[in-house]
Amino acid sequence: MARRGASIFVLVLGLILLGDRASLLWQGSSSEQWPAVAGSVQTLEVKPMGLGRAGDGWRIQVVYRYRVNGEEFESDRLRFSKRFGGLDDESLAEARERFAAGNAVTVYHHPRQPSRSVLVPGLDPQAWMGLVLGVVLLIIAVVFWTVPTHSGRATKDPAGRPRR
Repeated sequence: MARRGASIFVLVLGLILLGDRASLLWQGSSSEQWPAVAGSVQTLEVKPMGLGRAGDGWRIQVVYRYRVNGEEFESDRLRFSKRFGGLDDESLAEARERFAAGNAVTVYHHPRQPSRSVLVPGLDPQAWMGLVLGVVLLIIAVVFWTVPTHSGRATKDPAGRPRR
């Protein structure tokens, strides 16, 4: 009974992850076709993040403004990803230069919803990893649900007949 509950839990997690990452991939792919406008960086925040054995890294957050059809918008989405981090020191230096406050940037916005925008259009490789992990979770859930467990008790009596 506990295995069935665990398999349902893992299945739900896998479905949530699959849906989320498929959405990120779809939006990232479609953002490559979005119109571009000029914008300007308002703020850049750099936060250290520990990556354990992989070493330390950095997470950045950029707030930018842009105009579409005379209306001003503000956003902080760099790309369709759950994070823009893990930067090494060299990548961080490039990001600091590119996204320094006051810098001009190209902003890609949704044609019908200009408040949806990104600075880096296209697919994010990290989203593919989440999609793969979601599929793995679904496979694990199916295995938990379908493969019988053996409790370690004998299933036959000494004469070789199945026990009930």
